[in-house]
Parts: sequence; structure tokens; C-alpha cells
Amino acid sequence: MSEDLVQASARPFGRFAYLRLGSTTLLHLRKSKYIRTPLTKAEETRKPDGIVILPRGGVKAVVEVKTPQELTAKKLPAIIEKYSPIAAACCNLLIITDGRKSFWINPHTKENAQINGKDVREIFNPVVVSEGELSNEQTATLVDLIDRCDQHLNGLNNALEAAAILDPSPLARSVWQKIWISTGKEPEKCLYNVVEIFVFKFLSDLGVLTGTYSFKSVVDKISEGPEVPLDFYGRTIRPRIRALFPAGEDRTTIINGTIFVNEQGDPNPSQASLFNEVIEAFQQFDDEHGSMRNIEREFKTRLYESFLRQSAGVKSLGQYFTPRNVVQAMVRMSQAERLGPGARICDPFCGVGGFILETIAEVESIRSVFEPVNGKVRPSIQLRGYDKGSDEKEDERTIILAKANMLIYLSELLTKYNTDAYLKEFSEHAFNDVFKLLRTNLGTFKLVKEEPYDLILTNPPYVTSGVTSIRNAIEAEGLTDAYPAVGKGTESLAITWIVSHLKPGGRALVVVPDGLLVSRPMLDYIQAECVVEAITSLPSRTFFSTVKKTYIIELTKKRTSGEEQKTPVLVSLISEIGESRDARRLSLEQNDLTEMVEAHGFFQANKARFKPTSPRIKVLSWAQFSELRNWQVDRLWTREEREALGIEEERSEIDEAGFRELVGTTIRELQGFLEVTDD
Repeated sequence: MSEDLVQASARPFGRFAYLRLGSTTLLHLRKSKYIRTPLTKAEETRKPDGIVILPRGGVKAVVEVKTPQELTAKKLPAIIEKYSPIAAACCNLLIITDGRKSFWINPHTKENAQINGKDVREIFNPVVVSEGELSNEQTATLVDLIDRCDQHLNGLNNALEAAAILDPSPLARSVWQKIWISTGKEPEKCLYNVVEIFVFKFLSDLGVLTGTYSFKSVVDKISEGPEVPLDFYGRTIRPRIRALFPAGEDRTTIINGTIFVNEQGDPNPSQASLFNEVIEAFQQFDDEHGSMRNIEREFKTRLYESFLRQSAGVKSLGQYFTPRNVVQAMVRMSQAERLGPGARICDPFCGVGGFILETIAEVESIRSVFEPVNGKVRPSIQLRGYDKGSDEKEDERTIILAKANMLIYLSELLTKYNTDAYLKEFSEHAFNDVFKLLRTNLGTFKLVKEEPYDLILTNPPYVTSGVTSIRNAIEAEGLTDAYPAVGKGTESLAITWIVSHLKPGGRALVVVPDGLLVSRPMLDYIQAECVVEAITSLPSRTFFSTVKKTYIIELTKKRTSGEEQKTPVLVSLISEIGESRDARRLSLEQNDLTEMVEAHGFFQANKARFKPTSPRIKVLSWAQFSELRNWQVDRLWTREEREALGIEEERSEIDEAGFRELVGTTIRELQGFLEVTDD
């Protein structure tokens, strides 16, 4: 090892570090594992002035420092010719600089790197970098350019495209499996720890966690001893994350893993080796693919569902997740983009926050309300997601996952306004104000005096077992008047809460089970209070943990209770949702939801004149719809129509209450038939 490498101290900037050299050759760098590719004899003796490295990764740029007198237009070509082979031997970027002007060269073609046809001229000043004087904005710019050069420059291309959009799903799955196999813990506990380390790496790549608190600092600690990195993370970095993103009134924040640290937050030395393996896996992914600043939207939306494909986790976690294709369809049907300042949006049973987060992702006017104004974050549209919990750590985790995922959805804001003051504003008025854990057995059902909402999007729990204890608790709290007994399961309580918490003219899109749509008292209650806009039949196995048949019901709160509906109802029959309905949940080309959403838009624009063009969609006049004994609209398609659509008879499950309602409906229909035949 050369004297340079023994004495040198790499100066971090962002995810990278700059290492100033002198007598060090490429051979020294290879022996020290900074270079991992083979070198020719001629290349081995080359001596760069400096290198940009990724800790425990490779060389990302060779830096050659010259005087202003050397960097003339006349002399520059010879310098490029001389130093390009040095850079080409170990990376995709040569930076030639005198500290006041810089040339970003593709060493493979010996030509300038370009963006939109213009040469890159961003200043790389080794002195400023070495002394740690870069601003956050300068650091982010340099890191982004080096990433793009690393990804795009080659022997055929000098143009820098936008930074690659990453899909870290393979990394997340492999790390999850590593933790699961090594610890034997429940799959969901392993998930929370994957998410925590992912958030740590993500915040580092955004430049939110820097210096001592960065991911790089933990990577550097690996060489100091097997237990040092975890101890440093648990005692130094984890408290910093909690300080930047303080807990809300419900005492939840964005991290809560309990494998690498215990319930008190102290490092768990027995997991130090596993922690190091996880950190190195994340670092290797970075070396091969680049920063996590730019994450594929599909990964954002499916970060948690992907783990449900692991067989042991399906039942235990499945209750919290609505498939994202279904969520996105409901958001697009909701007309959320029409809402203005003062509007309120709610998911009263939010789980990990899919409906709220997809509304933010889909609607620019809603996403923009989290921009700071005069340094303050005061959203003009209020979003609210509730989840039921207790003082048990296990019950906090869905809200913690929702908050963590909100960071990912709004990452561009964290990068743009990267100050401690903004981060605390963001914590208080973004995710802590949006997502709330209700530490009560009744959860949302206790909130009977909430200010009404303009839009409610949700997939409420639907069970009959235990509903008696919930009703007893409602009675004990003196809330009986808020929940008239018009249905059996918790979904009936949920619908009652939703309808009573809509503003007049407010809209709700709700996933409901088939049993609710055969409960005549429930249907009478809904149509007395709401305009029925649309009902969509979803296929069985739409949800991870049940074969129960489900529907999307869309309602608008009437301005006067009991007012007669005159508008028609849009009904749709969905057979595929864009992913396989088995444990694998693989993407499928067929997604009938897309066609349904498009038809829904035309229907809402002109209900009276809308004519469906798809055999999956029907429009019923209110007179026709009101004659239906139940609202299981898939029965409106004949066997021949279903066969023409390629729909096989589906096996579905129904709960006891739903079965009783279905039998009662059948008996009434038979009695009516007998009366007709007698006449």
C-alpha cells in the first residue's frame, strides 16, 4: 500500500468521498481494492491526482488537478489524451480542473460529457471538497452528475440522461430474507427492520443525514470491529433520525425496528454481524446501481405488498393492504383534483396509508400543499389517516410504515428544503398531522364528532366475530345513537361512520364485502342518505388474505336525507386487476380497472347521455337500480355475457350474517314467484 493511502483521509461529500493522491499508482489502488477490474502493465504505473470513491465500492471518477496556465484551449486536448487512459482503466469519468473551471470528460471517447447537447462545466474544486466547504446544494449537484456519468458514459455515448430510476425491490427482498432466515423472527418484524435501514440509506442519499450521521459513516466503522457499526448506529444515528423527525402526539415516528436494537433502543450486540451484512448489501447495491434518490414509483407503492408474497407473512399482514392497482383506480375515480383550499380528505381505517399516499402521488395540487410558505408547512387541504392501536409496540407499526413511506413519496421536498427547521415542520404538519394512531379499542369508531370530510377513501375492516364486543364498547362510551343497528359486521359500523362524516355533496369510495350488499336495512340506510354513483364488482382473491367477494361502492352524500335519487348508476364487472391473484402477485397485462376508470370519467361528465362501449360496463336508471333486491351487481351479467368475457364461475366466501341475508332474499324472491304463479 502506498504512503498516500496509509496517510490519506478521504473527504466525504454526499455518498461519495474525495481522496487526494500523489505517488499512488493504479496498481496500489487495485491492491487496496479501490479498483476491481484487471489492469494492463502500462495502466498499473499510472498516477492520478485524486479519485472520487464510493466507500467499499469502486472508483467513480479520476480527478486531475492543473494550473490555470495549463488549462488553455491549446493544451487541453493533450491533457485529455494523456489522462483519459488512467480514468478509463477504472471508471467512466475524468474530471480535469484548476478549481475555477472544470472539464467533465468521457475517458472512453475522450470527449466532453454533455447534457442536452451542451458540455458539462460544473465546477469541481478539490480544495473546497477537501475542506468540507460544499453547500448542500453543491453537494447534491456534484453527486447527481457523478452518478449520471457513472451510469451513462461509455465508448458510444457522451450524453447524460436523467439519473436512473431505481427499483430496489430485489435488494429489499434479499435483505428481508437474510434477516428472516438469520433470526427466525416473524416476517413482519423482519420487514420493519428492512424498512428502517432503507429509510436510513434513503435519507443519507437525499443529503438529509450527512457527515457523522450518514450511511457512509457506518460503512467506515466496519473496519474498526464487528460490533462497532451497530453500536454507532444505535447510539448516534438512530437518535439523530428521531430528533429530525420527532414523534407526534400518538408517540409514533418513522422507525421502530426491534431486531438490531431492543425495545428501549439499545444496540443488540448479538445481531452485529447480521447488521454489517445488511449494511454491506445496501452499499453493494449502491455501487452497482447508484443512489436511492430516484426510486421507481412502483417500488414506492408496492414496498410493503412485496413482502406479503412471502408465504409466512400473508395472513398476518394481509389485512392492512389494498392492492395498489385498486387504490389507484379509486383515487382516479374520486375527482380529488377538483378539491380546493379548505377541503378535507380522510381514510378512517388507513393501515399503511395507501389511499392517502396515492392521492398525494396522483394529484399535483394536493402534493404541492406540503411546500413551505415563509418557512412554514401549513397544508391548505387537510389529509387524515387513522389506524387503531394500543400501547403495544406491535400495534404502532402500520402507522410507522405509513409515515416512513410518506417520506419516500415526498422525497423531492426533503431534498429541496433540506434544513432542520423544515424537517421538523414537515414532521409536525405533514406525516404526524396526517397519520394518527388511535390508542383505543374502538379506534376510529370513537370519533363521532369529527368535522365532516369532502372525500373519504377507504377499505374498512369487515368481520362479524368480535363485533358484539365493539357494540358493547360503543354503548359503554354512550355512542349508541351514532351507530343505529342497521347491519351485522364491522363494515356496517364503518359505512355508518363514513356516511355520517361526509359533508353534503361529499364523496366516498369504499371497498365493501358481498355480505353488506345483501343487507336490506344497510342498503335502505345508504340510499336514504346518499346518491349511489357507481358499484364495481372485483374478482375473488383481489385481497391477499381472503377469497371473499368484494366491491367498490361510490357514494355522494345527499343534501337532504331521504331526497329521491334521479341519476343513473354505473356498474362494472372486473375480472383482472393487473396482477395475479395468487401468492406471487405477478404483474399481468390485463387490467380491467383501467377501462373502468376511463368509462367512469365519461359517465361523470354527462350521466344522462353516457353510453357504455364495453361489455364490462352497464348503466342502470335509478328506477332499474332501485328494483334490485341486493346490490351484488355482477349478477346483472348473464352466463352467456360472462362466458363471452372469459369469466369463469368464481368460488367466493360469505360470512354468517351475509349468508342469512342471502337466504332471506332468496326466500322472499321465491315467495314472490309463488304469488305470481298462484295469481
